[in-house]
Amino acid sequence: MRRVSVVAAAAAAFALLVPVTRAAAQEASVAGAWELSWETPRGAQTVTVTFAQDGTAVTGTAQMRMGEMPVKDGVLKGDQLTFVLEFGRGDRTFSQSFAATVKGDTMEGKITTPRGENPFTGKRKEG
Repeated sequence: MRRVSVVAAAAAAFALLVPVTRAAAQEASVAGAWELSWETPRGAQTVTVTFAQDGTAVTGTAQMRMGEMPVKDGVLKGDQLTFVLEFGRGDRTFSQSFAATVKGDTMEGKITTPRGENPFTGKRKEG
């Protein structure tokens, strides 16, 4: 009998920890303004992105040389952020896909463009 109660107690304790772990993973936030930087064949690129977050859904806008672009398909699961920026030139549309690991006020990841992949970094702007 004692063995069953120890196993039951351990299972109950584990069951209590699982929701806490999931809740902690969902507490990450990217809401606010971020400065993202990466190298291109034409030199360094820096973009300010302002994110809004509702649970795991991420939206926002990016201030780019061509104007303001919407953040599309944004998702933050735990510390993993993915989103897409689309912009047009004439009758053509280009996409930049971002995938990053968020750690507090910084992020690191890769940007995928029609010309390939590059690493990028991001830092939350103060204010």
